[in-house]
Amino acid sequence: MVIGSGVAGALCAWKLAEAGRRVLMIEAGPPVDRLQAAARFARSEKAHDTYPAGPDQPRFQQPDQYFEQRGKEPFTAVYEKVVGGTTWHWLATTLRFLPSDMRLKSLYGVGQDWPVTVEDLEPYYGEAERELGVAGAAMPWLPATYLDKQVALAARKFGYRVEVLPAARNSIAYDGRPACRGSATCFPICPIGAKYDASVHVDKAARAGVALWSESPVTRLLVADGKVVGLECRRGGEVVQVRAPLFILAANAIESPRLLLHSGLPNPWTGRYLMGMAGQVSRALAARPVWPFRSPQVVSGITQFRDGAFRKRRAGFVVSIGNDGWPDGAPPEIARQLVERGFKGKELQAAVREHVSRQLLLVSNCEELPRADNRVSLSDQLDGLGMPRPRLHFALSRYTLDGIDESVLVHARIFQEMGASHVLHYEQSDDPAHLAGTCRMGEPGQSVVDAHLRSHDWPNLYVVGSAVFPTAGTAPPTLTVAALALRCAEMLAKTRSS
Repeated sequence: MVIGSGVAGALCAWKLAEAGRRVLMIEAGPPVDRLQAAARFARSEKAHDTYPAGPDQPRFQQPDQYFEQRGKEPFTAVYEKVVGGTTWHWLATTLRFLPSDMRLKSLYGVGQDWPVTVEDLEPYYGEAERELGVAGAAMPWLPATYLDKQVALAARKFGYRVEVLPAARNSIAYDGRPACRGSATCFPICPIGAKYDASVHVDKAARAGVALWSESPVTRLLVADGKVVGLECRRGGEVVQVRAPLFILAANAIESPRLLLHSGLPNPWTGRYLMGMAGQVSRALAARPVWPFRSPQVVSGITQFRDGAFRKRRAGFVVSIGNDGWPDGAPPEIARQLVERGFKGKELQAAVREHVSRQLLLVSNCEELPRADNRVSLSDQLDGLGMPRPRLHFALSRYTLDGIDESVLVHARIFQEMGASHVLHYEQSDDPAHLAGTCRMGEPGQSVVDAHLRSHDWPNLYVVGSAVFPTAGTAPPTLTVAALALRCAEMLAKTRSS
């Protein structure tokens, strides 16, 4: 039984079915029709209008609609409850974790060491890169954009190295999917499917014999005699109980602990150590046109700030070069502002083109440390299914804030060298796509699952996904999620009792 159809659940279900196991995959949300979703986005140009979304999930720019926020800062995670999960609207950057990302405590005296190493995950990283279709690993690199090259020229003065980042986006036709056409709408949707999303492996799992129940939210796990024996879900308006010998919980770092807590599966660490990846967004107008909007939203970046002795005192980070212009400066918005200033006709067209062609965007994602007080618990407020909504306690540490401050200096130097004007470093910056922790792996008495992702308390329950991360690392989580899921599925496929 696999609960969740995102990248972790889909890979596990597919891998187990390929090994001859009978698998039922249960997903809370509906399937996505790509053409319909792309059309909805084209009509509204708003990310939150792209996918079918009910009241029982977070929405863009509305962190309080679903979550009960109790912390110093709001935790602004956004995820999709649809078949294929949140990989529908990720940017697809697929950096591997560094060895040091899993040994923070040993090397720098902060955070926590993982019970596995990058070396342990090496073969699974390679398999994940092939399965997701990573440009720069499974196929040729994507080409750097003109904008990337202009940033690289400026960054070189300070010894910063701009490089093309690996991405689960086809640079050539691969695995039945076309090459990227540079639509610049990776977030919220790739209109042609050149970017990987987990519906790819949902389809492969179905062809291997996996049964999929969509629109069937799981509301409770059932336990007896020291094991998980079944679950309850809502299906077709009815409460249905399903029994199975093995359960893989493949929701995310908020929904997985929420289900465990609501099911009364006790572990004092469940829900604790919630982490995100704090983001610093900075924008400017280049002195000359740099021509954004003609490629994937992120192709290149700067990775040299991920590691070093500085991690004893502040966070590492990755700088991404945005090829999608200003977050609040899309061409229609710029046109509206210019009309208000009296521009019209050909003069308006020229002014919009001149402004949009010079938009610069740099985004740095900074690691966050695990803190026990940052956590998911159960709210007294109920969702539409009668389940407690997630209550979130969250605050950024000085460690992360100091990393953000350093990233602002990097952005400012590059902007200055490019002769940029209208510089703005957003004070309220974050990255709602990255979340981790809350069911972390480690030793009994200190964690929720072991190094093989098996529950310490319920021997036939496994948790996959970024919830098991002991630290957030300096890379987006998805490739590591995929590698861990493939490793877990391989082990289960070889286990007779599974």
